[in-house]
Amino acid sequence: MKELASQSWLIYRDAEERGIQALVRPSIPILFFGDHERYFASPLRIITVGLNPSRVEFPQSDRFARFPAARGIDPSAPALDLYLRSLRDYFRERPYDAWFKPAFEELLRGLGASYYDGAESTALHTDICTPLATDPTWSRLKEQHAALAAGGGELWHNLVERLEPHVILISVARQHLDTIRFRKLGAWTTVHTVERANPFSVQAVAIEVTSAKETLLVFGRAANLPFGTVSGAHKRTIGEAIRRAVNA
Repeated sequence: MKELASQSWLIYRDAEERGIQALVRPSIPILFFGDHERYFASPLRIITVGLNPSRVEFPQSDRFARFPAARGIDPSAPALDLYLRSLRDYFRERPYDAWFKPAFEELLRGLGASYYDGAESTALHTDICTPLATDPTWSRLKEQHAALAAGGGELWHNLVERLEPHVILISVARQHLDTIRFRKLGAWTTVHTVERANPFSVQAVAIEVTSAKETLLVFGRAANLPFGTVSGAHKRTIGEAIRRAVNA
């Protein structure tokens, strides 16, 4: 993981050197959120996907409250062991629960997983556009997307190859699916539909992450949050349906 960690810091330093104003300063690049060691030991390896880290990850009152092990890291020569420890312990410090819990946690519970300690499997969160936290948010940075995304997509693909997940959960604007370069091994199918006046369908397709690894890519419409129009109970049901699809 150290090679990928080093790659994430190169992206951070490049943004600093180019004077990208939207970059949250001081901060660190976030390669992933969660305990990667427990993830690799999990019977079901699951990653969730967003666009980029929130500025809320680095509060004004204490920029490194959520990543205390990274406090004082020199961006020009980052201590990668400390950096990876700060990512590993994220959900044991002061995680951004107001986003992670309503976004994916209930769905993960349906899969027998969690970001937090105590579940059968440990999930990780990743970001597909860039590992850099920005202010304002990604949706308001359209003119800076190209500059901010430089290297981020490649880093995410390299990370996924290293993580070799069984399941990837993504709930973003649908056009972002077109940036995923892994080869599809079939057609999109419906895994579960929440029946209501405006039905909510969850779709999945098998993709080839490595030549030896098939992964189930799962997509659901986003609102203000991933799967944002679906209740917690329905998210658990969706998770259970995805687990059945993986085991089929």
